[in-house]
Amino acid sequence: MDSKVRQTYQRLTEDCVLLDKKGYKIGTGQTPVQSFTKLALLRLFCFLGNEGKPLSPAEMVYISDFMGTAYTKDELMRIIRADRLTRDGVIDSFIMLCAPFAEAEADGVLPDGTGRLISAVNEVTLDFIACDGNTAAEETATLGRLVFRMRNFTSSWLAASGTRAPRKPPAEGEAAPAPAPEKKPEKTLDALMEELNSLVGLEMVKSEVYSLSNLLRVRKLREERGFSQPKVSMHLVFTGGPGTGKTTVARLLAGIYKCLGALSGGQLVEVDRAGLVSGYVGQTAIKTRQVCESALGGVLFIDEAYSLTSSTGQNDFGMEAVDTVLKFMEDNRDDLVVIVAGYTELMEQFLASNPGLRSRFNKFIDFPDYTADELTDIFLLRLRSYDLKIEDEALEVVRRFFEDRCESKPETFANARDARNYFERVLTRQADRLAPMEAPTDEELMTITVADVVGIIL
Repeated sequence: MDSKVRQTYQRLTEDCVLLDKKGYKIGTGQTPVQSFTKLALLRLFCFLGNEGKPLSPAEMVYISDFMGTAYTKDELMRIIRADRLTRDGVIDSFIMLCAPFAEAEADGVLPDGTGRLISAVNEVTLDFIACDGNTAAEETATLGRLVFRMRNFTSSWLAASGTRAPRKPPAEGEAAPAPAPEKKPEKTLDALMEELNSLVGLEMVKSEVYSLSNLLRVRKLREERGFSQPKVSMHLVFTGGPGTGKTTVARLLAGIYKCLGALSGGQLVEVDRAGLVSGYVGQTAIKTRQVCESALGGVLFIDEAYSLTSSTGQNDFGMEAVDTVLKFMEDNRDDLVVIVAGYTELMEQFLASNPGLRSRFNKFIDFPDYTADELTDIFLLRLRSYDLKIEDEALEVVRRFFEDRCESKPETFANARDARNYFERVLTRQADRLAPMEAPTDEELMTITVADVVGIIL
């Protein structure tokens, strides 16, 4: 075990001892936190080490060293068979572990206890995954799902207890913008992950991002230990309709990649066909290369990428833009990530248009449409960000509006953008209602009524 990771685990053990002394237990039983934590990690290691392959000798040595007991392979396999280890079962044990840490944080016994727990579990498990130098896609996917569910559970628990205020992202699932100082401090990896976790919905998207980040961290650990690593493409395809948070997640990914040392700059350059293609012979390659150069060190996000290859006329230069991007990707493979985005079916056609596209973009993340409940939550978060509240009867009108919108899904349906546009129309309605009043009260200024929400059309 790496010395830094050993110190991290020691701090986690000290936190567990403190919780045991203070009387916090696991579930409704009397299981001590410290022993439960060690057992949960043992079960996680056994599951990961046997996921899709046999336990390696390096993994068995790591487990024995970690537990302070010399396990044979047969003994570890008996643990796996006896406990009938499944991914959900292993993850659920860590959700149980989150509860006493969240309770202790709410009581003020262990400030940021949940954050320390999640960070420690992630770091220790990454160290285990990296111990044998093998490719770890399945292992990091499981860890990504585990960390996501732990963050989700603790955030919900602390918000319900009043310890941590709910996040207030604006309507498109983005985190609330910070005030603009003269020079913004760079966000830490933990801050970016918290921002990701605060987005409404997108559960599977968040899990995929956690897996990607853990895969990069494991690769870095293995490289530091002298293991050879195959090249892994970081380029991505985002599929889904408009307003599903693709740009927001791309921006967060750019920052995450920078924090992990995969990119030098971490900026996001967003562009579409108009930003790449020129109407004159010889100009498209120049225009596209300039855009690519501005994205070097960060993420180039090409929205509606299928529009580059959807026309095949004599004077269409979309394919020239594609060829230029592919060449730039090849020449700068170590410091550029390209994300192409658009509707699922059309993106399949885009990738089929050029053999070079399919070979470079082999990782897909799907962004599903928001549900009516999620759109309502986005609307409410936007209300709260402006210190507004809504009457119960008016809220029912809002909920029915989004239910009808999600059921009918007209051509103009735009997911979270619908929530934003609806919110803006509600504010206009409220302003029209309040303007004739000579001196509206604070309560009236803060309250959205039925009159403000009924009959709105997008």
